[in-house]
Amino acid sequence: MALLWQALYALAMGSFVWLLHTGLGRYPEPLPRSENPKREIREVLLLWGAAVIVPILRVSVLTPLFDIVAVDRTLRELISVPLLSVPYLALPLFVVVKRNGWTVDDLGLTWRRRSEPGSRPVAIAAVLFGLVSGVTAFVTSETVMGAEVLPAGVFVLLLYTNSFLEEFTHRGVLQSKLERAVGQRKAILWGGMLFGLTHVALDISRLLASEGIPSVLFALLLQTIGGWLLGIVYMKTRSLWPGVVCHYLVNWLPGVLVGLTS
Repeated sequence: MALLWQALYALAMGSFVWLLHTGLGRYPEPLPRSENPKREIREVLLLWGAAVIVPILRVSVLTPLFDIVAVDRTLRELISVPLLSVPYLALPLFVVVKRNGWTVDDLGLTWRRRSEPGSRPVAIAAVLFGLVSGVTAFVTSETVMGAEVLPAGVFVLLLYTNSFLEEFTHRGVLQSKLERAVGQRKAILWGGMLFGLTHVALDISRLLASEGIPSVLFALLLQTIGGWLLGIVYMKTRSLWPGVVCHYLVNWLPGVLVGLTS
């Protein structure tokens, strides 16, 4: 995505974040404060570190190996399922279920919303934003994740390996632990920043090769605002699913449309 489009997209996302924050729905009652906030923050940093390190190793070690042996994209995604499930699903689940005693509701895994009245418009707005963003990216060819033609099975797997796992870790676990440690507003703020840093760390080589430092800074800004957007959606709905759908549409709807029209 060109720098100008990144700036315009960041402006559009920032405007939508402000609308979500001030004009749609209401923030629910805060989660109970932890008796040990420092432990919550330590666990957030541990889980975030694992969520960054493993994908970096995947990109730096496995991707060159796949290129050498000509593994097709579907098989690559299948191999990624167990690899990414460890830091993004198994480890967080172990921490919050075995050690903290969280339930399915605490993780946002149910459709039943526990937030204030008015959460439905927030969920609908998130899905509509994903649709508009994805269609706009398809029309302009300025995409977040690219718009290459991929096998249908890859798009199905990406719903899990990209959208669900990231939302589960960053919103269902990290943001929820931060809310218990520092409150709602700071949880969204810090959670969005961790989300932005995660994506910049994964793409740092490609970003530096494209436009250098400005590309890195714009990507950090864009991904952080995206983290705030998805964080507010999760906070006001207490459900992962609107964010999962929005996340998927923003990243992969352009590719799906390219495949359907090519």
